[in-house]
Amino acid sequence: MAPPGRWHARCSPADMTSPPTVSAATTDHGSIAGMPAAARPRQPTWPATLALAGAIVLYVGGLQLWDRLTPGARAVAQGQPLTLGPARFVPAPGWQMDVARSRPGQSLVLVKSGHSFSVQTATWHGDADGLLRREQRLLERGYRLRVEGEPSGFFTDWGLQGTTFAYYGARTSGRLWLVIDGTRSTVVTVDFYGPNQDPDAAAQALTEAQDMLASMDLGAA
Repeated sequence: MAPPGRWHARCSPADMTSPPTVSAATTDHGSIAGMPAAARPRQPTWPATLALAGAIVLYVGGLQLWDRLTPGARAVAQGQPLTLGPARFVPAPGWQMDVARSRPGQSLVLVKSGHSFSVQTATWHGDADGLLRREQRLLERGYRLRVEGEPSGFFTDWGLQGTTFAYYGARTSGRLWLVIDGTRSTVVTVDFYGPNQDPDAAAQALTEAQDMLASMDLGAA
């Protein structure tokens, strides 16, 4: 009698006397029917990983070597005047030239402790008031800084005369000096700026910037 729940097939006498039929085994990629195929051996991944690590080391090392060969800041001779077009001034001790931001005949940027002292020369055929308004508008609208107080005049130790004003931001403060040389149709823009989180450091950097400005004259060319 068949087990409960399972369908019971009736067999004829012929079925009972016939010899059992054995199906031929089929192969699937070398495996025997009814048996799982043998797992392929895994290829080791450490050669590729090692090659990738070596490439990264070479890349980083190459960048470090390039940085050493082409430094962003270069020391300047102490006490020796620096020249940019007609402008000439003596750098304060400890300030270095930012090579990346300096352009021969156009701009000269000195840096120290996060502060910058930028000197630029350009052709200018307008008046002093127009130049002043342009620079203030650029700071307020372009850089989102605010101009503090009214512009005032200044003189250098060599009798150079111009206009200056201060500006401020959330993390930056600076001062701009403008000098127009009418005989050469040239304007010299001196821009000092840097972080203002440390008031003492900012005040010291401003004093050094004022000393560099005081040494400036326009007799270099």
